[in-house]
Amino acid sequence: MKITFVADSTIGLAPEQAEAQGIYLVPQQVIVEGKAFRDYVEIHPQEVVAAQLGGKKVGTSQPLPQDYEVLYERLLGAFERIVSVHVSSRLSGTVSTARAVAERFGERVKVLDSLSINGGLHFVLEEARRRLAQGVSWEGLEAAVAPLLPKIRGYVLPATLTYLHRGGRIGGLQHFVGSLLKILPILEVYGGTVQPRERARGYHKGLQRMAELMHKDYPQGARVILAHSDNPQATQALAELIRQEGVVIEDVRECGAAVAAHTGPGTAAMFVAPRQSL
Repeated sequence: MKITFVADSTIGLAPEQAEAQGIYLVPQQVIVEGKAFRDYVEIHPQEVVAAQLGGKKVGTSQPLPQDYEVLYERLLGAFERIVSVHVSSRLSGTVSTARAVAERFGERVKVLDSLSINGGLHFVLEEARRRLAQGVSWEGLEAAVAPLLPKIRGYVLPATLTYLHRGGRIGGLQHFVGSLLKILPILEVYGGTVQPRERARGYHKGLQRMAELMHKDYPQGARVILAHSDNPQATQALAELIRQEGVVIEDVRECGAAVAAHTGPGTAAMFVAPRQSL
């Protein structure tokens, strides 16, 4: 079968970058001061950063149903089947909307829940591609990919508590005390949700601890995708901290609005999968 792949823009790639890898994007919506823009189409990462630094309220919302429908129809004119992989259903309604639209196309569109975001989503998509190339049946694809999902982690370090506070994710006292003591949370994307994993005193210590956690969680080696929001220096530092035999850095990319809207400019993130998939 001639099969292609769709992801939502939380994967952190610009449309031209994604298409070069055989992936077509449906844009998330970025909400700036109540006005919606299609991610990477009507608003770009630097514009999101500028809005945040300007004190504007920035959020995100799932893609519009018609954007899925238009993309699926176009692709099915050239391909027999579509594998559509999306941000965790525990973080967004993206998967449920994609499945509702996919029903209109019968068995030609299969929607997978990555239980992750950004680089983690990308690992799931590439696992689906690999399994199909190995001869896994269309009906058995979801089951074939499932063992990888609980082995993927993301580690996210904001540069400041300001945006977590602004978004209502930490209270005023936490913001005050944390800022005073220069305490930053290391957030973990795992099992479909985002939870605090540890705290670090200062940004550089946070990067060091992220590297330590990755080595602890993946002692047999790892595949890594690094991401940042307007902070390439942080990913360069992380790359040096995690560099050792058995660690393969596959890509460095933008965090994307879905991450940066909540954690703010300066955020560094690392998405990790085992070096050898099962």
